[in-house]
Amino acid sequence: MELRHIKHFVLLAEVKHFNKAAEILNITQPSLSKSIQRLEMLIGGQLLNRDSKSVSVTALGQVLLKHGQKILKKFEEMEQEVTLFQGFDEKELRIGASPIPSNSLVGPIVGHFLRDFADISVELKVAAWEELYQQLIYGDIDFFVAETKVTELEKSELVTVTELPPYKVIFCCRPEHPLTQLPRLYLPSFRDYPLAIPRHLPKSIADAFEDLFKQQREDFSGMVRFDQFHPIKESIINGDLIALTPEISVRSQIEKGDLVELSPYVMPLIYARFSIVSLKEKSHSKAAEGFIKFLVNRAETVKLATPELTSSEVSASERAKTEASVAELTV
Repeated sequence: MELRHIKHFVLLAEVKHFNKAAEILNITQPSLSKSIQRLEMLIGGQLLNRDSKSVSVTALGQVLLKHGQKILKKFEEMEQEVTLFQGFDEKELRIGASPIPSNSLVGPIVGHFLRDFADISVELKVAAWEELYQQLIYGDIDFFVAETKVTELEKSELVTVTELPPYKVIFCCRPEHPLTQLPRLYLPSFRDYPLAIPRHLPKSIADAFEDLFKQQREDFSGMVRFDQFHPIKESIINGDLIALTPEISVRSQIEKGDLVELSPYVMPLIYARFSIVSLKEKSHSKAAEGFIKFLVNRAETVKLATPELTSSEVSASERAKTEASVAELTV
């Protein structure tokens, strides 16, 4: 039994006329008759009652019609999902992003993108990288932006990773914070204040700060572990909370003077490394290719130069330790 036989029968049962059904199917009436006869032979019974003007469905035909309609509906749904999965829908673009790149890289370019692609509907899904990865695999999004070093997404054989420029990770606080008044700032001074750090901060990064992020230390002063940085910004601006976050996530607040970067002596250099993640076997639509170009341009535009370690105050051993951190640590 072939799908075309079922399609021919269902349409004929619905329109109840051979010539009209043949016209809709764009085949000849004799070809349609042969198709129905072939189906009846395979089923082993009569499906239609025929007369000179119309046809009616037999009891056996009603059984086949009920299941045939379901089969054709499921087949149509499958075709639509495959089309979306392959990225051929030029009218809809489904993008995923983890919280920081959604606010700093993806969100700011949507308006510019729609000026060039005015007929496109954009859906932006913000979630953790694990959820975005599953949505990508199941074809629910076209691509997503997330950290790929720490998450090891770049090791997946199913995806293609397009790296974006690295972004420095910094400590920040309000301008009037007591730490900003110190003539010289050291990391141990941070121990007296509550800290905010990413919830999935890798152990390699935490260890670079010794026990600063450990709740078990005797002088522990409180900690916030966050998935999304945006909800805690006001707490940093209006309190003594000190946050560790990619500079790109707070650049506008620093430029406005709402926050300041804290630069402790011999601060390990850490970089967030975001990438565009898509399926290897998936073809991008023109809209997706256009958005990715906007995204890459945005990432290049807002990147900062990698700082040089030039201070004469850093000893040889301290310099070696810091430079090792640059090579080993990402967030």
